[in-house]
Amino acid sequence: MSSVISPENHLVLWAILLSCSAFGIYGEKKGWFGKIAGVIFTITLVAILAMLHIIPSASDENIQVPVYRIVFQFLTPMAIPLLLFNADVIRIIKESGRLLILFLLGAAGIVLGAIISFFIVKIGPEAYKVAGVWIATLVGGSVNFVATAQTLKFSTSDLFTTAIAVDNFAVYFYILFLFLLPSIKLLNKFFPEYKEDSFKEKLENSKNDNEKAKTDLASVTYVLTIAAVITAIGNWIDTLFQEYFKLKFNLNLLIITLLITTMATIFNKVMKKYEEIAYSIGMSLLYIFLAVVGAASNPKDVLLAGPGVLLFAMLTLIIQFLMLLVVGKIMKFSLKEIAVASCANVAGPMLSGPMAATFEMKQMVTPAILVGILGYVIGTFLGVSVGLWLAP
Repeated sequence: MSSVISPENHLVLWAILLSCSAFGIYGEKKGWFGKIAGVIFTITLVAILAMLHIIPSASDENIQVPVYRIVFQFLTPMAIPLLLFNADVIRIIKESGRLLILFLLGAAGIVLGAIISFFIVKIGPEAYKVAGVWIATLVGGSVNFVATAQTLKFSTSDLFTTAIAVDNFAVYFYILFLFLLPSIKLLNKFFPEYKEDSFKEKLENSKNDNEKAKTDLASVTYVLTIAAVITAIGNWIDTLFQEYFKLKFNLNLLIITLLITTMATIFNKVMKKYEEIAYSIGMSLLYIFLAVVGAASNPKDVLLAGPGVLLFAMLTLIIQFLMLLVVGKIMKFSLKEIAVASCANVAGPMLSGPMAATFEMKQMVTPAILVGILGYVIGTFLGVSVGLWLAP
């Protein structure tokens, strides 16, 4: 079914995405949503518009929407360096240790959840293949999903498209839940509050020393230029790697992260001056990206495909989340850290970084991206290994 607004109506689609983003930002600023992040309402609003066929869906592979492609391929990669102008390598090493622990525990939880689901949920003789691709996509991403599916000869299965639909649907609602997690009062009683004291002290000191740049035409232009140049160089290096090493996955996010981190470390004082301006612009771009994520929800396909695979997926996610919750309580992690680590597991760096930024965890943006990228490396290995182990 075609949408009311066609994919070629670029200006109207941009207006809708920006309006929904502005709604979420303004509502959160005014306190309309309580402690719930405004981005949830942005995502939900766009999802409703897509499900009502007012705007084109981002999950329909038969429809090419240039606006969505621009957001995914250009705006989102540019948002990464904008959020990392104040990336300190020493602090990243110290802080990513905590997030890395949670990420690896979350990956273990996904493996355990898929194995338990395999024995509980009866979906037929190809259940081991579903377990394999589900582990691969949750620990890594869609590239790992495809690679594992081809290895396990699952690409031609009748369950293949069902698994893809469930992947989009289940992860979408799980990510919404993770955005809500820090605002759940009942759980907040049992977990410590996330703090960034050392970062705030440094920020206050830099303000007192008048090191922060004023928001003017020159500063905004400098910030955008740095982000654009780093993104362009990162994509160029990634293209070279793809050609020479015949890689099946993209390294552009990792390369961009390494470039901006190196620059922020070497030119720390200069970059720190523009950190607040860059962060605000980066968050604005990320709201647009998350709005497009909302347009990718497609619950109708899942309901028509059958509940078995959906139950398999949801049980896996529940087990992973409960494992992180229990371990997080024991090790005194905050709910924000648990949410970001789980997001890095199931959605990768493209959402874990934005989630950390949305939670105002400036120290955790880079670690969230790095551990998310780690999932790309280990996702296929875990998926194929467990799939073959469960095979009859």
